Amino acid sequence: MSGLMMDRWGRRRVLQICILPLTLGWVMIAVAQSHAIVLTGRIMAGLAVGLSAAPGQVFLGEVAEPGMRGLLSSIPYVSYSMGILVVYVLGATLHWQTVAWLATILPLLSLLSFSLLPESPVWLVRNNRVEEAGKALNWLRGAYSGRKTAKLELQQLVSRLHREEEEAIRHQSVSSWKMFFRPQILKPVAIINVFNLIQIISGTYLVIFYAVNLISETENEAGGIDIFLVAVLTAVCRLIFIIIACFLLLWVGRRPLALFSGLGSSAAALGVGTFLYYRHPSSEPSDTWIIAGFILAYVATNTVGFFVLPGIAIGELLPVKIRGSFGGYIFAIFNLSLFFIAKVFPFMLQTMGSHGVFWMFGISSIIGTLFVYLFFPETKGKSLEEIEDYFAEKNVLWLTRKKHQSTNEPLKV
Repeated sequence: MSGLMMDRWGRRRVLQICILPLTLGWVMIAVAQSHAIVLTGRIMAGLAVGLSAAPGQVFLGEVAEPGMRGLLSSIPYVSYSMGILVVYVLGATLHWQTVAWLATILPLLSLLSFSLLPESPVWLVRNNRVEEAGKALNWLRGAYSGRKTAKLELQQLVSRLHREEEEAIRHQSVSSWKMFFRPQILKPVAIINVFNLIQIISGTYLVIFYAVNLISETENEAGGIDIFLVAVLTAVCRLIFIIIACFLLLWVGRRPLALFSGLGSSAAALGVGTFLYYRHPSSEPSDTWIIAGFILAYVATNTVGFFVLPGIAIGELLPVKIRGSFGGYIFAIFNLSLFFIAKVFPFMLQTMGSHGVFWMFGISSIIGTLFVYLFFPETKGKSLEEIEDYFAEKNVLWLTRKKHQSTNEPLKV
């Protein structure tokens, strides 16, 4: 739904619409006197989160300058990590209905902030509102120092749209289904969906959802771990390293950061799994903090790359003409896959034990690292048009790409 909505009404408008069910959902939870009302409130809040995920990433990817796109596209993950930590703290100190009332503050503040922001210039151009797109770019790039940059970007957007219209006329007999198999569409969609699946199996979100269960199971195998303390530490660790990742994205490319994340995650996950497997039950209680250290190392290294990369990819890799609709579909496929794996995970934990689960995380991280090395393109400092042109090439592997014009050279319009 979100993809169709943001293509029809705009990225910003959909984000504004999502605020109503989100706020109403929290209010229902806050006043609930029965389980049915609580569940209804959670459904409404979940609907709002599902509708806003894709428009948020697409909007950030489209309004940001190439040099700032990584930082801005990773900001939602800072909010996500901070939300996890805040809920841990508030849930331990306040009544849950009080927490629900407090949760209505941010949606209302975001309604105010969205009213001050312009619509995505990309969406405006593609809906024949070029003059508004120019004003939006001037606002985003700065009315004075960024006016030249804004004018150039507007020319590129209009030129790209005209080329697509001419191409559509030449291929008007080709069905939309066949258009999906064109390289510039199929390759980025496949890369994002495969990496999303690898990310889930490597434990990125499973550790968030089942932190207490995993650590509790680890305590049964190792003994002596304060499960709630370690759960809070994982939330703090994730928040710290997602903030670090935001700034690293200003200076480090997506590929090096993702490769470091995959190798670090695999080493930490395989380490904790192996330590648990060979650890003798009568070992020193202090050894359990080695396990906690491995878990925190896994969270830290996983966060700086694997956690943020898929969201950034949706805003960067997808071609503009399908970015809205396919962004929504990709988030839907991701959440359905995550829902299924999250539901079977307790059975996996019971069957494999915590050491087996962490081995699975480690092996999946290695596979993800190899996938990034072979297929994931470097997008740092490149315009969205340059990224789209890369996928139109015949190569599949990143290493066999053609060398493009340097991003430091002036772009031709």
